[in-house]
Amino acid sequence: MIPRPAPHVIRWFLRTFGYGGITLPPLGIFILAERLGEARLVRHELAHWLQYQMLGARRFYLLYIWYTIRHGYRNNPMEIEAREAER
Repeated sequence: MIPRPAPHVIRWFLRTFGYGGITLPPLGIFILAERLGEARLVRHELAHWLQYQMLGARRFYLLYIWYTIRHGYRNNPMEIEAREAER
């Protein structure tokens, strides 16, 4: 999956909530245009894409939401895994 520049609505969301990118299975990976060259951010979002490929879209979204509710965004195991992939 090749990350793409975020279109208008997604760009608004990312900027409003302070994110550089987002993975939206099965649509793709969207990153703010000015941050497309950031390897760490791209690796982070690619880790989420691999999670989606392993889990399927339904399980990916359900687990992501459940983990965020249960553990919070920073301690969401899927986010921890993606942060580890940044290195």
